[in-house]
Amino acid sequence: MLAAAAAIALAAAGRIELALVGLMFAGLADLFDGVVARRLRRNDYAREFGVQLDTVGDVVSFIVTPVVIALHAVPPSLPGIAAIGVFMVAGVVRLAHFNTLSVRAEHPSGQHRGLPVTYTALLFPLLFLLQAALPAAQFAQLLAFAFGLLALLFVVDIPVPRPGRVFYVLLPLLAAGLIAYWVWRSFV
Repeated sequence: MLAAAAAIALAAAGRIELALVGLMFAGLADLFDGVVARRLRRNDYAREFGVQLDTVGDVVSFIVTPVVIALHAVPPSLPGIAAIGVFMVAGVVRLAHFNTLSVRAEHPSGQHRGLPVTYTALLFPLLFLLQAALPAAQFAQLLAFAFGLLALLFVVDIPVPRPGRVFYVLLPLLAAGLIAYWVWRSFV
């Protein structure tokens, strides 16, 4: 959540490139926090508390942070604000749904149902690669479309494979490349 807080502060200061780096660091932390948590000896309360804390972190990191970055990157429009609202509601509904399943011990294994909100940590930095190639108005429309599409993907009942061992190697490598690019862009 600290990386997300830094990303929000950087976006508010107009440092969009570095805000995207913060978002990616939040995604990397989320990728490995479960691995760390499973290796710790925790009682039932600590496990349940961890689920709730992870959800709050996900809301801040992968719902609020992309919204703040977008609002500071492009002028807001009515369709954009509507798409952001739908994105936020869908993301929170998704997280609440899976927390409920977790409490009821009904959490499916082997695959996610719908797109996890964590994927915004990779998708938004990739999407922002197009910002330099598009006029501002078109990029704003693209962002609005992306928020709407992600909202749908958060709640639609489609199988999304859980990260496997290869994912834990490839995603950090992709993130490292994007981080290097966005840090370089922030100083050019």
